Amino acid sequence: MKLHIATALAMTTVGAAHLVLRERQHWQRNEIAVTRNQLDWLTHLTTHPELAVLWKPADLAVEEYIKLLHVNQQICQLSLRHRLGLLRGRRLRFCADEVMRREYGQRYWARYGSLREAESDGDGLAGDFTGVMNAAYARAVRTTPGTE
Repeated sequence: MKLHIATALAMTTVGAAHLVLRERQHWQRNEIAVTRNQLDWLTHLTTHPELAVLWKPADLAVEEYIKLLHVNQQICQLSLRHRLGLLRGRRLRFCADEVMRREYGQRYWARYGSLREAESDGDGLAGDFTGVMNAAYARAVRTTPGTE
């Protein structure tokens, strides 16, 4: 009798673990799909300046806006890797520092960092990622002559 109870408990545990794993894989597939759509849209705008004109802020030239969109593509890719658990800790900080040590990384974050922070509100993973990017930006502007 005790063996049957132990077997049933083990099967229940395995079943629950399987459901958790399936749910995680489903969530990851959705994250990848949504990010792929975002990256496709950004690629479309960066390769079709006549369409980028429709979305750019009035105070930016289309060429400048496209350069900022390229940075956004890089940050979206890093964000996905972070969300999937592939980029954390020191590796994430290194990648963030590499983006922010470049002029357009700093320009992008100076202009859109607060927007990304607002978008991440209530999402712990996105908030963590944004915090790392904010810190990388702060380090970069402290060490780069002529920045804010």
